[in-house]
Amino acid sequence: MVTPSETENSEPIERRSFLGVVSGLIGAGISAVLGVTIGRFAIAPAFSSSGEQPWTDLGPLEEIAEGKLVKKNVVVTQDAGWGKFQTQRSVWIVRKGENVTIFSGVCPHLGCAVNIKADKFICACHGSEWDEGGKTLAGPSPRGLDSLEHKVEENKLKVRYQDFKQGISSKEVLS
Repeated sequence: MVTPSETENSEPIERRSFLGVVSGLIGAGISAVLGVTIGRFAIAPAFSSSGEQPWTDLGPLEEIAEGKLVKKNVVVTQDAGWGKFQTQRSVWIVRKGENVTIFSGVCPHLGCAVNIKADKFICACHGSEWDEGGKTLAGPSPRGLDSLEHKVEENKLKVRYQDFKQGISSKEVLS
């Protein structure tokens, strides 16, 4: 036989446990949504691939002066995890007939800008010099100028810009 006091005591306990389970489920749902959101925007960029730079059009090949050192600017997109930024970088083009070489406009020594003087490349910061083939002639640069991957497609010259580690003798791509 069930007494009235046992019936009264059993109902509030069941209601409390039901509300506790519902509250726990709501809390778990909120935590899951926050965890996925924070993980997606904070942690996922660290594990995503750096992504190669796209090909940048430098213009028709016949518009590149033959036998001269030609400077062009390219727009490079950088993914910083939270946003994408575009920066402008310089490249140097050397064309001899159908042979084309494209060099980064960044000195391999400490990252200063590369310029030209009397048909050779120079770095005004520390005095490095290179011939038109990118070979080191003088100065503290540990290697020649960094050449960039390029192609000619439908008579248009295209380049894939990359940044390289500075101050070392081997050419290594920055990730």
